[in-house]
Amino acid sequence: MRVRFPIPRLLSIACVLILSDGSAVGQTTDKAAAIPVEASALLDAPRPVPKHLSKLFDRMESANRRSQDVFRKLSAAQMSFKPSNGTHTPRWNAEHMAGRQLMFFSQIYHALDPNIPVVNLNPRQMPKDYRPRHPDWDGKQEARFMQRVDDFCRRYAYLLEDIQLEDKLPATPWPSLKALLLQMERHYDEHTANVKKKFALPDWPQE
Repeated sequence: MRVRFPIPRLLSIACVLILSDGSAVGQTTDKAAAIPVEASALLDAPRPVPKHLSKLFDRMESANRRSQDVFRKLSAAQMSFKPSNGTHTPRWNAEHMAGRQLMFFSQIYHALDPNIPVVNLNPRQMPKDYRPRHPDWDGKQEARFMQRVDDFCRRYAYLLEDIQLEDKLPATPWPSLKALLLQMERHYDEHTANVKKKFALPDWPQE
């Protein structure tokens, strides 16, 4: 017998499967992996970002794209470059930026719609503890994942319709939605600037 889910449920399953690159994230996706997903449900255009959030959402996404432009040019070896000064690899920065955005927004969306799971892919903070999720990925692949995080955030932004920019957010420590969106913009710009500084280091791999 064919199992059918309402469209929001199908979309949440599909998004999590895509974000986790086929590997299960939590119990929800273990069960979902064998469920046939109707293509028509996945092809539906997401609802637009609520108008009162659109400018700050656009700014966050623009910062993400600027970061993608930097990473997209890097080889797998450059992404995994361990600076002699003890700072993080470019790959850690990419995983950290996308992971923070994904975790915060999935926490909020889950609080508003429990069908959407919380996805925490944050890497360990200290360089000595860090283990890359995909050590063989080049910058293009990391950039594609960063874009998928943006796509996830935009797809479910309709859930924020009744949350004003100055409102306290559910399920996160952020004082307001405005504070979160502005911090995500700064976060991308700051970490991307740190990555670009590594290009001038004497041991930077020239590829």
